[in-house]
Amino acid sequence: MLFSCGPYFGEVDYKIGLEDRKALDSLTQQTIVLDKAIFLISLDTELGWGSFDRRGVEKYGSYYAEARNAISTLLGLFEQHSIKATWAMVGHLFLTSCSRNGPDNHNHVLQPQYHWHPDGWLSHDPFSNVEEAPFFYGPDIVDRIRASSIPHEIGSHTFTHAILGDPECSREVAYSQLLACKRLASAKGFDHVSVVFPRNSVGHLDALHELGFTSFRGIERNWYQAIGSKGTLRRMCHFVDRWVAIQPPAYEELSYYRTQNGTNRLFELPASMFYVPYQGIWRLVSPSRRVRQALRGIRCAVERKALFHLWFHPFNMATSPHLLDGLNQVLEAVRQEIDAGNLTNLTMGETAEYANSRADAME
Repeated sequence: MLFSCGPYFGEVDYKIGLEDRKALDSLTQQTIVLDKAIFLISLDTELGWGSFDRRGVEKYGSYYAEARNAISTLLGLFEQHSIKATWAMVGHLFLTSCSRNGPDNHNHVLQPQYHWHPDGWLSHDPFSNVEEAPFFYGPDIVDRIRASSIPHEIGSHTFTHAILGDPECSREVAYSQLLACKRLASAKGFDHVSVVFPRNSVGHLDALHELGFTSFRGIERNWYQAIGSKGTLRRMCHFVDRWVAIQPPAYEELSYYRTQNGTNRLFELPASMFYVPYQGIWRLVSPSRRVRQALRGIRCAVERKALFHLWFHPFNMATSPHLLDGLNQVLEAVRQEIDAGNLTNLTMGETAEYANSRADAME
C-alpha cells in the first residue's frame, strides 16, 4: 500500500486515547494559558520493546544495532546547543539482566493480555542480559544520559511498552507497570514524573495521578485528527502534511487533571510534530521539508507564546545521516530564539512545574 510507512514509525491510537480521556470520572479537567514560548523535545527510548509484537526486531534490527551510537550522537548534539530533552525509557531497559524465576525475575510486574497478541506480552523477553540481548536491556543508556553535562530528564514509557489505552489493559496492569518504573528510577537516585504512552495510546490517567506523575505527552492535535485513528485516508493526510510541511500545532493552552478536592495536577503536554524517519514512503519527503515544518512550528510558538513539542525515537536517526543534519538545523534555530529571549527550552517535568505555578496564579 503506497501510504503505509510501516506500523511502528509513529502510528497513533487516537480513537482509543480520546475515548479513554472522555470516560474519566475520577479526575476533573481544567486549562491554563501560557505566558511564554516553550520548546520541548521528547524521545521514545525503547529499542526492541517498541515493536517486538510486530516483528520489529526482525525488520528494524539493523537500526536497533545503531541505536546506542545514535543516542551518543544526539547527546553530543544537545550538548553542543545546550538543549534539554525528556528521554522516555521503557523500564526493562534499566535492567542489566533478568530471569524467569531467578532472583532477578520481574514477576511482580503485571503484564497485559491482548487478544491480538496471543503469545503473551513477555513472549519476546529474552530473560538474559545486556551483553547477550542488547535490544532489551540498556542500563548503559540510562547511565550515559545521566552523565551528560546537560540536565536531561528520564521519563517513563511503561515497564514493557504496554499499550495502556487498549481496552484490554486494566488499571491494575497500568499501575503495576508504572510503579515498577518509579522504583527502578528511585534505585538510580531520581524520580519519574513524566510519562510517554507507548504508541501514544493514552490510558488510565487516574493511575498516573495517583502515582505522582505530573505530565504526560498528549496526542498531536493536527488538522486531520477528526478523520480517525487508522486507514488509507489518514495515512495519506499524514504524508501530505509532511510533504507540504504544513505548520504543526503549537499550544497556547494546556489541560490538566486532578481530583475534585485534590491539589496535585497532571498536565497534558500535546505533541506538535513527529520527526519522521527516512524509511519507506518517507524517503520521498526530503529532510529539508522536515526542517521547514519544524521551524514553522517554532516560529508559531514564539509568536503566540505557545508550546512546541517535537518527538521521535532515537533509533530513527539511524535511518539516515541527513536526519541528524536536519535536527542540527532545528536546534540551531531553537538556540537562536533562546539567546534572543524569545523561547525557553524545558523538559516535560519542568514544563509541568512551570504550568503548575501558572495554575496556582490563575486560581
